[in-house]
Amino acid sequence: MWWYLLVPYICAGVIIVVSYVHWTRRKMYKTLATMSCPKTLPLIGHAHKFFNATAESIADGLKFFAEFPSPVVIHLGPSPQVAIFDPEQARIVLNSQNCLDKAFFYSFLRVPGTLISSPGPLWRSQRKALNSSLGPAILGSFIPIFNNKSAILVDLLEKYAGEPERDFSVDIAKCFLDQIYETAFGCNFSMQTSPEGDKTVDMMGDYMHIVSKRFFTIWQYPEVLYRMTDAYKTEQALLKAHHEITENIVRQVKFHEQINMTDEKFAALDGSSKTHNFIECLVKYMRTSVHTSQADIFSHIDMTLFAGNDTTAKSLSYVLLLMAMHPEVQERCYQEVMEVCPGEERFISAEDTANLTYLDMVCKEGMRLFPVVPIMARVTNNDVKLDGKYEHHTIPANCNIILGVYQMHRDPSIWGPNADQFNPDNFLPENAAKRHPYAYLPFSAGPRNCMGLRYARIAMKVTAAHILKKYRLRTSLTLEELRVSYGVMLNIANGVLMSLEKR
Repeated sequence: MWWYLLVPYICAGVIIVVSYVHWTRRKMYKTLATMSCPKTLPLIGHAHKFFNATAESIADGLKFFAEFPSPVVIHLGPSPQVAIFDPEQARIVLNSQNCLDKAFFYSFLRVPGTLISSPGPLWRSQRKALNSSLGPAILGSFIPIFNNKSAILVDLLEKYAGEPERDFSVDIAKCFLDQIYETAFGCNFSMQTSPEGDKTVDMMGDYMHIVSKRFFTIWQYPEVLYRMTDAYKTEQALLKAHHEITENIVRQVKFHEQINMTDEKFAALDGSSKTHNFIECLVKYMRTSVHTSQADIFSHIDMTLFAGNDTTAKSLSYVLLLMAMHPEVQERCYQEVMEVCPGEERFISAEDTANLTYLDMVCKEGMRLFPVVPIMARVTNNDVKLDGKYEHHTIPANCNIILGVYQMHRDPSIWGPNADQFNPDNFLPENAAKRHPYAYLPFSAGPRNCMGLRYARIAMKVTAAHILKKYRLRTSLTLEELRVSYGVMLNIANGVLMSLEKR
C-alpha cells in the first residue's frame, strides 16, 4: 500500500514534536527531578502502563505508582503528571490557591462553566451563589422527601424478598434520582414507578462509561481525534436523550420566565420563601450572570444530576453490600435504628440521623474502602512549594496533579495492616483523632470540597435506615473477591448482588 511510504515520515514527525515539547519543558522536568519517578521508556514515558488499559486494570496501574515515595512523577509521553498518595501533601495541594483549577480532562464530562469544571474565579462566584441551596435550614426541609422516596423503595423491594440474589444498584439509583429531582429542582418525576426510571439510570450509566473510557484512552484526548470515533457519536446521542429530561425540568420550573422577569416581580417571588433549593439559587445567580444560554443552564442541571445522584446512589449501594457481607455489623445497625427511631412505619427525623452514630461509622467505612471518586485531579496555575519534610519538592506551574484517593484510603501506613478489611471502628472518635484529617477524602477537602457532602450523608442514612427496618440483606460475595473498575466514578465490577429477607 502506498501509505506505507509515509510511515518513516510520520515517525520522524512524532519524534521531532515530542523532542520539541521535551525541550520547551526542560525547566519543568528539572523542577520535578527531586520527586520519585519509576523507570520510563523513550518518548512514551510511562504511557505503556496504560496501553489497552481496562477500567479494572487502571487500579493496578496506579497501585504500581503508589508503591514509590509520594509525590511520584508519571510521564504520559512528554506530559508529566504529579501523583500524590500522602495526606499531608494532599492537604497542601487541596488548600493552595494555586491548585483550585480542575485538570483538563474534567471537560470530557461536557458540563462547562459549572462547579465541577469552572476555573477558580468563576467557581468562587458560583459556589457563593449556590451554597445556600444546601445550607442547614433547607437540608432539614429535605428530610420528608428522603423519607417518602425511601418508603417507596422499601415497598417496591418487597417483591424481591425471598428471591435469589440480584443487583439492586438500579433500584437504589432510581430512589436517589427521585430524591434529587424533588429536592434540587422541585420536580416529581416518579422515577421509581415509571418505565422512564430504568431508561434514565441506564442512560446515565452508559454516558459515564463512555466518559470514563476516554479518561484512560490517551489518544482520544484531542477533541479532533475523539470526534472521529464511534464513542463520540454514542456520547452525543446519550446527551441528546438526557437533555430531554433537562428540558423538562427547565420547562416545569419556568426557568426562562424567571430569568426574564422584572426585578420587582422576581423580588416578590424570591422573597416568598425563606429557603431556596438548587434551581431557585441557580435562577437568582443566572439573572446576574453573562452565562445564560440554554447550554449553560443545561450544564448546571446535568452537573447536579451527575455529581449529586450517581455518587450518593453508588456509595449507599456499596455500604449495603458490605453490610450484607458482615451480618454482625448489619444487626448492630438495625438495633441502633430501632432504638433511635422505633416502628417500621416511623419516618426518620433530622435529629434521628444525628443519633445514628454507628450507622454513620459504617457509611464512612464503606466510602473509605470504595470511594466513589477514586482519583481527583487539579492543575497548578503557579508553582506550588510543598512544606515541612517535603519542602525540597516544588510542583511547577501548568502541571497536572493526580490525587490517589483510593490508594490513600487503603494505605497500611495510615489504616494499619488490615487496611483492606472492613472495620467501622476505624471511625470511632478516638481512632479518627489519631489520623491525618486528609487521610480520608470521599468528598474531597479544602475550599473546593464537595458542596453536597451533608446532603449525601443524611440521604444515605435515611434510606439505609428504612431498608434495614424491613429487610435483612444477604450476599454470597466476599470482600476479597470484589473487583473495582476505575472511571469518573469507582464501580464494583461484580455488581451489588444481594438477596432480601423480610424481618
